[in-house]
Amino acid sequence: MSTLLIRRATLLATLDAQRREIADGAVFARGGVIEAVGPTAELPQTADEVVDARDQVVLPGLVNTHHHMYQTLTRVIRPAQDCELFEWLRTLY
Repeated sequence: MSTLLIRRATLLATLDAQRREIADGAVFARGGVIEAVGPTAELPQTADEVVDARDQVVLPGLVNTHHHMYQTLTRVIRPAQDCELFEWLRTLY
Protein backbone atom coordinates (compact mmCIF):
# COMPACT_ATOMS: atom_id res chain seq x y z
CA MET A 1 0.00 0.00 0.00
CA SER A 2 1.22 3.48 -0.79
CA THR A 3 1.96 5.94 1.98
CA LEU A 4 1.44 9.68 2.23
CA LEU A 5 3.13 12.12 4.57
CA ILE A 6 1.87 15.68 4.91
CA ARG A 7 4.37 17.49 7.07
CA ARG A 8 5.42 20.87 8.43
CA ALA A 9 1.89 22.29 8.45
CA THR A 10 1.87 25.65 10.15
CA LEU A 11 -1.19 24.37 12.01
CA LEU A 12 -2.80 20.94 12.06
CA ALA A 13 -6.35 21.15 13.45
CA THR A 14 -7.37 17.65 14.53
CA LEU A 15 -11.05 18.43 15.20
CA ASP A 16 -10.96 15.55 17.69
CA ALA A 17 -12.77 15.56 21.05
CA GLN A 18 -9.96 17.62 22.62
CA ARG A 19 -9.92 20.08 19.66
CA ARG A 20 -6.11 19.77 19.51
CA GLU A 21 -4.22 22.23 17.35
CA ILE A 22 -0.70 21.11 16.55
CA ALA A 23 1.92 23.60 15.39
CA ASP A 24 4.36 22.14 12.84
CA GLY A 25 1.92 19.27 12.43
CA ALA A 26 1.98 16.20 10.23
CA VAL A 27 -0.34 13.48 8.95
CA PHE A 28 0.78 9.98 7.95
CA ALA A 29 -1.57 7.81 5.88
CA ARG A 30 -1.28 4.33 4.39
CA GLY A 31 -3.59 3.14 1.65
CA GLY A 32 -5.76 6.24 2.00
CA VAL A 33 -6.31 5.70 5.74
CA ILE A 34 -4.85 8.08 8.33
CA GLU A 35 -2.56 6.18 10.69
CA ALA A 36 -1.13 9.04 12.73
CA VAL A 37 -1.29 12.77 13.33
CA GLY A 38 1.07 14.80 15.48
CA PRO A 39 4.11 17.03 15.47
CA THR A 40 6.26 16.56 12.35
CA ALA A 41 9.23 15.43 14.46
CA GLU A 42 7.20 12.54 15.96
CA LEU A 43 5.89 11.00 12.71
CA PRO A 44 7.75 9.01 10.05
CA GLN A 45 10.05 11.20 7.98
CA THR A 46 9.59 9.36 4.67
CA ALA A 47 6.69 8.09 2.59
CA ASP A 48 5.91 7.25 -1.02
CA GLU A 49 4.51 10.76 -1.40
CA VAL A 50 5.61 13.67 0.79
CA VAL A 51 3.77 17.00 0.82
CA ASP A 52 5.35 20.07 2.42
CA ALA A 53 2.46 21.97 4.02
CA ARG A 54 4.52 24.91 5.27
CA ASP A 55 2.34 28.07 5.53
CA GLN A 56 -0.80 25.89 5.35
CA VAL A 57 -3.53 24.79 7.74
CA VAL A 58 -4.30 21.06 7.54
CA LEU A 59 -7.62 19.49 8.56
CA PRO A 60 -6.98 15.71 8.44
CA GLY A 61 -9.95 13.59 7.52
CA LEU A 62 -12.09 16.46 6.28
CA VAL A 63 -13.88 15.43 3.12
CA ASN A 64 -15.83 18.32 1.73
CA THR A 65 -17.37 17.58 -1.65
CA HIS A 66 -19.05 20.94 -2.12
CA HIS A 67 -18.26 24.25 -0.51
CA HIS A 68 -18.06 27.93 -1.20
CA MET A 69 -14.75 29.26 0.10
CA TYR A 70 -16.26 32.34 1.76
CA GLN A 71 -18.29 30.01 4.00
CA THR A 72 -15.09 28.65 5.55
CA LEU A 73 -15.00 31.78 7.71
CA THR A 74 -18.55 31.19 8.97
CA ARG A 75 -17.82 27.78 10.53
CA VAL A 76 -17.05 29.38 13.90
CA ILE A 77 -20.24 31.39 14.28
CA ARG A 78 -21.66 29.82 17.43
CA PRO A 79 -25.41 30.28 16.70
CA ALA A 80 -25.01 28.48 13.36
CA GLN A 81 -23.09 25.48 14.67
CA ASP A 82 -25.03 22.21 14.77
CA CYS A 83 -28.01 23.70 12.91
CA GLU A 84 -29.97 21.93 10.21
CA LEU A 85 -29.34 23.30 6.72
CA PHE A 86 -32.08 25.91 6.44
CA GLU A 87 -31.65 27.19 10.00
CA TRP A 88 -27.91 27.40 9.34
CA LEU A 89 -28.52 29.42 6.17
CA ARG A 90 -31.03 31.68 7.93
CA THR A 91 -28.55 32.32 10.79
CA LEU A 92 -25.69 33.18 8.44
CA TYR A 93 -27.61 35.32 5.98
